[in-house]
Amino acid sequence: MDRGEIILYQTPDGVTNLDVRLENETIWLTQAQMVTLFERDQSVISKHIRNIFKEGELQEDVVYANFAYTTQHGAMKGKTQTTEVKYYNLDVIISVGYRVKSKRGTQFRIWANKILKEYIINGYVINQRVKVEQLEDLKQTVKLLTNVIDTQSLTADEATGLLKVITDYTYALDTLDKYDYQSLEICETTKEPSFRATYDNSIEAIETLRRKFGSGGLFGNEKDESFKSSINTIYQTFDGKDLYPSIEEKAAMLL
Repeated sequence: MDRGEIILYQTPDGVTNLDVRLENETIWLTQAQMVTLFERDQSVISKHIRNIFKEGELQEDVVYANFAYTTQHGAMKGKTQTTEVKYYNLDVIISVGYRVKSKRGTQFRIWANKILKEYIINGYVINQRVKVEQLEDLKQTVKLLTNVIDTQSLTADEATGLLKVITDYTYALDTLDKYDYQSLEICETTKEPSFRATYDNSIEAIETLRRKFGSGGLFGNEKDESFKSSINTIYQTFDGKDLYPSIEEKAAMLL
């Protein structure tokens, strides 16, 4: 991905255009651009961003960046001036979109995921004229590389890790696309659970993860009693049958 590349995003209704910044394999917008995108007041967007960081949903110093802009000096002819503008990455944009319950937010995420997937797999945005079959061939190539990773040891650890990241990222984006277009299907389910999840053993697992990765006090904090009720919900039955019979369905409901 080229450093600091700018691409144009146009809302499906054709009313709004945004110059979207692509850098470090993610998408960046300013607060002002989010105001335009989500059609909300500046104060509303600012409040949601503050709450995202205050609640520990995202780590502020990871998801924002200051990009420098050089422009002609307004008062001194022939001189230039450099200013820094604060941008927020796609994680923040998606989170704000969910909080304001904006249909435009969903539309932007679909577009952004498509753009990022094309950049990561191809190294450049696929021209709109490229046939759908070519993209499918590319996905099959990624799948083949996955099989290679799973069946034989590669000498270059960095290459193996990169291929695995690409594969997992492609799968994640494809799953999000299916969710957005309501085309997710249940497949390859596991009917016999290896254990029963309870509130106590779930909290124990969370504590293990906190010790292992170092949460800094931000990870795995309960805000109310809803988690305990959620654990019980996945084992609900109706007329003697599980409402969520497989492990995968239980996991999806819990998430």
